[in-house]
Amino acid sequence: MEKGSGKQAAASDTTTPVNNQRTARSSLETEEEAMQAGWNTAASFPKPADPTHTDGLSGRSPQTSLPSFTGEQATSRAFDQSSLCPHPGLFLPQPSLHLDFRMAVTLNPRIPLGPTPFGYRNWISFTGGTWSGGWGSGIVLPGGQDSQLIIGDGSAHLDTNYILQTSDNSPAHIVIKTNGWRTGSPEVLAKLADPEQADSLDPSSYKFRLFIEMETGDERYRNTVNCGMWIGSGMRKGAEVIYDAYRVS
Repeated sequence: MEKGSGKQAAASDTTTPVNNQRTARSSLETEEEAMQAGWNTAASFPKPADPTHTDGLSGRSPQTSLPSFTGEQATSRAFDQSSLCPHPGLFLPQPSLHLDFRMAVTLNPRIPLGPTPFGYRNWISFTGGTWSGGWGSGIVLPGGQDSQLIIGDGSAHLDTNYILQTSDNSPAHIVIKTNGWRTGSPEVLAKLADPEQADSLDPSSYKFRLFIEMETGDERYRNTVNCGMWIGSGMRKGAEVIYDAYRVS
């Protein structure tokens, strides 16, 4: 960005493979330049991109470093000169997702608690499971639970707590918490509620997304997990739930 001019240079794209896919990320200004642009100049807001003009790789216009989305991801945004977006001249680092580990959790039959002021509540306990990733592997200890809430359209809010045990000779223990939603059409959600029918469903026919956080006092793992953030993508497979956890970096 030229200082004092308010003109924005086109951002070049670089690509980074993630799970055999390619993710486009913008080249950012240095922190000093970005701060100077945001505080010391009246930078103009980027012009709306021509939807027919893309870089051929990520679907993004080369005129702006703001991400564009298509299909179900599309969200209307008031990105124009009258926008109230604070500090439009500042460019912040763009987070990325990297597959970090996978876990499979086995479930007991759910215990229905019935309708509550917030929805239909189920209590589901965990009998065990396994997990593995680039920084460790091990088992899921029995005793975890999901306090599941079913709302009117059949969507399920999931709130789980359980403990991972590492496969070290002297194992570490890691508390893991997940919070998220399982959504889809009423027909698909009805099949998901039946373990015998859940196996027949394509995971892409519904959305099973989670926020994941972990905690441990073990010095071998605390720097890896205590300040980490993950997004999970899950599926139901019979009496088992399988998650892929993507670290946000």
